[in-house]
Amino acid sequence: MRHLFTITLITFALVLTGCGSSESSDATSSSSTTVDRTVTLHPKKNLLKYKETEFTVAPGETIKLVFENTATSPSMLHNVVVLNTEPKKEVLWRVGEAGVAAGEDQEYVPDDEAVLTATPMADPGETVSVTFTVPEEPGAYGYLCTFPGHYVSMYGTMHVRTDPST
Repeated sequence: MRHLFTITLITFALVLTGCGSSESSDATSSSSTTVDRTVTLHPKKNLLKYKETEFTVAPGETIKLVFENTATSPSMLHNVVVLNTEPKKEVLWRVGEAGVAAGEDQEYVPDDEAVLTATPMADPGETVSVTFTVPEEPGAYGYLCTFPGHYVSMYGTMHVRTDPST
């Protein structure tokens, strides 16, 4: 009986040691990137539009862009693809069409020079995010959903200003 107690105690200690080491490695890796600001976007109900069609950040900031897919229709899969160019229709549509061609395996994110970063695809009820550094150049930068057909009406503008409160 005493032998069984000792084995149980040793097993418990090993389990605790194993759990402790994985937790500390997760904490170390997540603290390596300092986020200056978190920006959260949502879809506009079950429409092919973002609820927030613009947001403002400062040049060079590290942003955590969160997308909360609050849509309820099963067909409302969305992502957020941030561009390193102005939100001109021809660029938005080119990236959107290239996203369709990239397909589901690439989460509809094309290998295009205009793409700065992208969130993963989010099912209804799911929240996804991406952390990135804002371009140093002030100006207007586009973002869009590249799920097939959504790019035609689901887009917005990231304003980069030295004083993001204006």
